[in-house]
Amino acid sequence: MLESLPVLKRVDRLMMVELIPPFLFALFAFIILIVGAALLKPLLSFLIRYGVGADVFFAMLFLSLPQWIVFTFPMAMLTGTLLAVGRLSGEAEITALRSTGISLYRITWPILFFALVLALVTFLLNEWVAPYTNHRLEVLKQQVIREKSGTVKEAKVSLPFYHKGYLSYLLVAENLEGETLESLNLLSFDPKTHETAWHLSAERSLWTGESWKFYNGKVYNFLEEGVVTTSFKEWDVPEFDISPASIAEQSKDPMELSVFDLRRLIHYQRESGLDISIIRRFQTDYYFKFSIPFASLFFVLIGVPLAILPQRTSTSMGLGFSLLIVLGYFFLYTVAVQMGRGGIVHPAFAAWLPNLSVFLVGMGLLQVRNR
Repeated sequence: MLESLPVLKRVDRLMMVELIPPFLFALFAFIILIVGAALLKPLLSFLIRYGVGADVFFAMLFLSLPQWIVFTFPMAMLTGTLLAVGRLSGEAEITALRSTGISLYRITWPILFFALVLALVTFLLNEWVAPYTNHRLEVLKQQVIREKSGTVKEAKVSLPFYHKGYLSYLLVAENLEGETLESLNLLSFDPKTHETAWHLSAERSLWTGESWKFYNGKVYNFLEEGVVTTSFKEWDVPEFDISPASIAEQSKDPMELSVFDLRRLIHYQRESGLDISIIRRFQTDYYFKFSIPFASLFFVLIGVPLAILPQRTSTSMGLGFSLLIVLGYFFLYTVAVQMGRGGIVHPAFAAWLPNLSVFLVGMGLLQVRNR
């Protein structure tokens, strides 16, 4: 066993030397592809609609990139694996390694280790960088909209208000446009016990210039003797006086929240008895923050056996395989998001369903190729 260690170390070095160049090539290729396919059209539409300058356009492009780079890392890992292992297979080096008794599983280990490091980097990027840049992007958009049209727009409002370090209010609304909130829930928390004091649900709310006036809803008061429900056509909460512009700038979509912030927000939503359909949306996005970065590991399992073909795997074939697998993965991703948010399956299962599917296919192919 000890005699075989130098050979195994050379295998690790060989796989890393072969993997890193095509990985970097694929990473830059997918970043350019995503910029062209996913970012340029909406940014140019925004540019034309509001007449912003090149400085704002490039600022928005720069702030948009971290969120999308999170998706390019697993894609680049898959392509790099296909190209690296495909070249070694085409040169009969994989066959030579296996003839010395080294299994395909052992050949895969250094690639999996690289994928694990990449997954951790992706998770940290998604946890620390992307939420900040996403929020700065939304603030920049709101500033442009307010300057050009004199109003604000925000979909899926979610905004906690803290006082002296403790949660004071939690606002969740379907939409904010101008001075109107639609399909909203406002939760107030007791400053002493930090538990829910009351929960207001309304069809809409209008900004009066000093506070919000709520229409057609119910107030649930959480008292010691139980929950007291009051229906109303019109209701005032004078102390809730944050302006529409402040709500638009401070409101955070789940993509703008870290794992810690999302978990804390979900906890408050559960404790307050918020509608489960709203909570499921945040839960689904919470679990996807873990599953997407670690897709790199699962893509390796499917990339290695697919790359071992009778003929040499060219760059075009590797990219072709990558695009087909990525399209299939994101089809599953789209379906899983809707299943998780719709309550068809548990959000955690929905988030890991695409990775689980790739894992099962990859392990099956690895067993077949290892024979």
